[in-house]
Amino acid sequence: MKPDHTLEYDYLAGDRQERAILLHMVLSLLVGMFLGAAGALLSYGPPLIHSLYEPYAYILFVVIVGRTAAGFGWAALTSALASFGPLIALLAATIFESGAHLLNLTARGPGMVLGSNGPTVNLTVATLATFGVLAYFSGRRDVWGDLACGILAGIVAIDGLDKTLRGGPEYIRGFWPWDTLIVAVFVIGLFLALRKGRTLGRCVVVALTVLSTAFVFAVAV
Repeated sequence: MKPDHTLEYDYLAGDRQERAILLHMVLSLLVGMFLGAAGALLSYGPPLIHSLYEPYAYILFVVIVGRTAAGFGWAALTSALASFGPLIALLAATIFESGAHLLNLTARGPGMVLGSNGPTVNLTVATLATFGVLAYFSGRRDVWGDLACGILAGIVAIDGLDKTLRGGPEYIRGFWPWDTLIVAVFVIGLFLALRKGRTLGRCVVVALTVLSTAFVFAVAV
């Protein structure tokens, strides 16, 4: 009678999965911290380069983390870790900022990256973590996946539009045309990477709906 190794194989497979999930969590935090440190250094460079790095480098990283998560709960957790990583690095960088106050920086430097006060920082981190969850749901091959991908791409497009249009809440002088084109390529890349086939068209429609709604609301206000 041959021995049954099914339970042994199941145990080894479960152990490998747990190790992979743990590694995913650790890397999410560590890479996020590295990106935050790089953002702190770039904040002393040309403003247009820094405006591209922040927030789009963080968004791209959180999207990758969320999409590669093992499940919904892990997507939420690892996306939160990936969002807190840059914050931890930027808070550490404030130690070297002359005359800076923790989470309340008004001068040039790391405090400009994730917000100038506590509530703004909390909102930014929560938004980034939500991007990771949306990226996870974009892996579904149904209307919910289309909706998640469209909302994600639409919000990124709105941020780029705010930086481009004069009078926008985040208008940056000189962002048009080259920085705007880079953001547009980034948005198109999200579409192509997250959706394929006929679902891509539905995703684009959702993104345009989100963008149009935000534009109409901004004009009305």
